[in-house]
Amino acid sequence: MVTEIAKERLAEAEQALVDAEYIYRENISNLHIVTKLYHAMIYSILALFEMRDIGAQTHADLIERLESEYVLPGVFNKTTLDALRFAYDITHECDCAHLKQPEDRDVERLLPVAREFVRRVKIHLRDS
Repeated sequence: MVTEIAKERLAEAEQALVDAEYIYRENISNLHIVTKLYHAMIYSILALFEMRDIGAQTHADLIERLESEYVLPGVFNKTTLDALRFAYDITHECDCAHLKQPEDRDVERLLPVAREFVRRVKIHLRDS
């Protein structure tokens, strides 16, 4: 049974995907797309761990926990983890003008992985 917290977090993940896809269609900003996709994945992790807030943990802590509890045992694949780390690296840099912006190919690689991760988290929570 999916808890209320997990449902709320999954709804946030799905909304972040909708937002990312809108920004993508409108060709507004690759950085904003990657940020929304990153949020979709983080909200999905929060749903997995049934967390309303992360308290003293960092996003890096959540990603490590995802790796140890879900990727290493084979529930989710390493491609998801790699995409999440890629998005983390981009979104956690300063927003300086001199930094390289994500390219179209980065967005095109990340978008289906984020969609699939949100979908698989939903299925996993439903079936657990």
